[in-house]
Amino acid sequence: MTNHVPEAPENRSGDYAFLGAEPGSVADALYLSAADDWRAAINSRFVNELLDDTLPDRVLISYLIQDFKFFNQGIMDHAIALAPTEEIKAMLRKQSEFFANEEAPYFTNFLKVYSVSDEQYDAAPQTPANKEYCAYLDKVVNGTWQELITALCCMEWLYLAWAKRTIDAGVVQQVPAHKGWVDLHEGELFRAWTGRLIALVNEYASVDGPEADVFRTIVHLERRFFEDAYDLA
Repeated sequence: MTNHVPEAPENRSGDYAFLGAEPGSVADALYLSAADDWRAAINSRFVNELLDDTLPDRVLISYLIQDFKFFNQGIMDHAIALAPTEEIKAMLRKQSEFFANEEAPYFTNFLKVYSVSDEQYDAAPQTPANKEYCAYLDKVVNGTWQELITALCCMEWLYLAWAKRTIDAGVVQQVPAHKGWVDLHEGELFRAWTGRLIALVNEYASVDGPEADVFRTIVHLERRFFEDAYDLA
C-alpha cells in the first residue's frame, strides 16, 4: 500500500533556486505571481489520488486521453522555429527527440495496457479545459519567443512541481501507470530540462511583459485541466 503524500506548502521565494529560479529572478517572480492557482493545481484532487495510488482507472484513462490529444499540439516545433540562437534550437530539438522516444511511448503503451481502442480514443471529446488550453496555445505559438518560452517553461515546471511532492515524501507509487507518469516528470533529466527553460525565461522574459500574463494563464489552465479529468470519466 502506498503511503500518503502530503500536499505542497505555500509558494515561497527561492523554492526552486536549485533550478535557477533564485530570489529576485524573473522566473521566481512569475512563480510567486501565480501562487494560488499553482498550489491548487499541484495539490489538486487528481494529483493527490495519483500520488496516493487511489486514482480510479477510469479517471486516469480519461486524463491521459486528454493529455495525449494535447501532447500532439506541436508546441516544440514552434519553439524551435522561434528560438533566437542555433544553440537554443539544437537544445530544443534534442529535447523534442527525447519526448518522441520516451513520453510518446508511455502514452501508446498505456492505451494498450488499459485496452483503450483507437475508436475509443478518437471518439473521446476534448474537455472544456483542454479545448480552451489548445485554443490559447494557438495564440501563444503565433506570438513572441518570450511568450512561447514562458508558456513552455511554465508547463514543464508545474509538472515537475507536482511530481516533486512524492520525491520529497520518499513515496514510490505501486501502480505502474502512476509511477511511470511520475518518473517522466521527476528525476535528473527532467530537472535539467526544466532548469534550462527557467534559464531562458530569466534571460529573455520580463515580469512587465505580456509573457507574465501567459505564465499566470497557463497555470490556471493546468489547474482546470486536472479538474476536468473527472468530467468525462
